[in-house]
Amino acid sequence: MEKSQKFHLIGLGTSQMPDLALALQMAGHSVTGSDDHFSTGASEKLQKNNLMPLKAGWFPENITKDLNKIILSPTVTAGNAELSRAQELNLPIISFAEYIYLHSQDKQRVVIVGSYGKTMITALIMHVLHFHGRKFDYLVSANVPGFDTQLRLSMAPLIVIDSQDARASVLDKTPSFLKYQHHIGVIPGIEWQPSDSYPTKEEYISQFRQFGASTPKGGVLVYFELDSVVAALSKMDRSDVQYIHFKTHPSDYQEGKELLLTEEKQRLPVKITGKHNFQNLSAAQETLKKIGITSEMFYQAVPSFEGIRN
Repeated sequence: MEKSQKFHLIGLGTSQMPDLALALQMAGHSVTGSDDHFSTGASEKLQKNNLMPLKAGWFPENITKDLNKIILSPTVTAGNAELSRAQELNLPIISFAEYIYLHSQDKQRVVIVGSYGKTMITALIMHVLHFHGRKFDYLVSANVPGFDTQLRLSMAPLIVIDSQDARASVLDKTPSFLKYQHHIGVIPGIEWQPSDSYPTKEEYISQFRQFGASTPKGGVLVYFELDSVVAALSKMDRSDVQYIHFKTHPSDYQEGKELLLTEEKQRLPVKITGKHNFQNLSAAQETLKKIGITSEMFYQAVPSFEGIRN
């Protein structure tokens, strides 16, 4: 077990940072944090676990020499008073993504990236693994029925990561998804939208090109072959990587309802329907095959999947 440490989270109120604070606390660490704004959901979760700071804001006095690590949210901007103080004291500062990787170095890492579909695919994989009693960790950016948090860190041998394309932190411009160093990478689709991080389409696409190229020897890349950009990125012609493409999962209609058509041509009722969701189902199925879940097991679990709650 990791020796107890003192962590301070700058940007505690954003994204999965409250769940990270809880995970660290459950592992026996001392945890503090700060932010200038907390959503109702974040406040409730932090207060319930005695992790909510006394008041919102940035306070340099929170940063003391006895802290072992500072974990930085991607939303923290340059000139943040607490970040500046941590730099003055030369304390170890890492991004949220970097901490997740450090905790998961000895795990098999499944990383789902892209502009759309990745959260639903992650949730599907989580549901199927949970249905069959598999032990795994996860990071997902939505609430998934059957799971109390958006982040779990344990001693499980596998982690499934719904990864963002945002920069890891103000100090590290590497995209978060490159930090996780995937063994199995999944790319459902890429669609560029102008942003401060990626002002040009080529700059945005190049990050995913790096993701594909960083697949390790013996690794797997699962991609949507009908997305022309993704298909082009995935054809790296590396004999030491397994490339698996997926299409929209076959379906059929019966009494006005869309049903999943299994490999045995059985009609299976599911709670999520539509073209994009049937693409997500196919992506999850192909990914799960690489971590020991057969098609039969997949079809047993999928009918009870309820979708995600943002």
